Amino acid sequence: MMNNGGAAFRPTSAPRRLSFLRIVPVLGILACASGCQLLINPYVDELAARPAVTTLSADGARTAEVTPRALQREYAQTPVCPQGGMVTHGPLYFEDPFEDQAADDGHFAWNGEEYLYFLYGPGRFLLNGAFFPVSTVVTPPWLVMASDGHPSCRAWGEKHDAQRWKDNLADE
Repeated sequence: MMNNGGAAFRPTSAPRRLSFLRIVPVLGILACASGCQLLINPYVDELAARPAVTTLSADGARTAEVTPRALQREYAQTPVCPQGGMVTHGPLYFEDPFEDQAADDGHFAWNGEEYLYFLYGPGRFLLNGAFFPVSTVVTPPWLVMASDGHPSCRAWGEKHDAQRWKDNLADE
């Protein structure tokens, strides 16, 4: 290449490229050095040797002589339990009637019911989620429900424990 009257053009200094092999070790050293600021040993309690921080009033309360006395109640104790053994709660929109049901044969083993539940359980949950607005219209969120712990058979053979609270009052 000829320039300035026939003299060859040569750059005075060639630009140096930082190679990838030089940058990676430098970044690795910086990353390791940035995490070494505070080392905490989980097996050594550093605060155990320090005296407890306290005040004069706390020290006085700890050293005061106190005579223990038993509190005597002046009235008879009254047992408190739900009416008719029922426990009240809100609507159970995602209740699964088969979740805690066992097989009728009394043996602990995997059987067809458990394998069927692998598909039924998530499918029922997705349908309950999709039709949640319909469920809130049929059973409003402010409705009080009651359960007695003994599921009763409903339509389709499903066992549900929750009933409307007003229906339970009419039964008693």
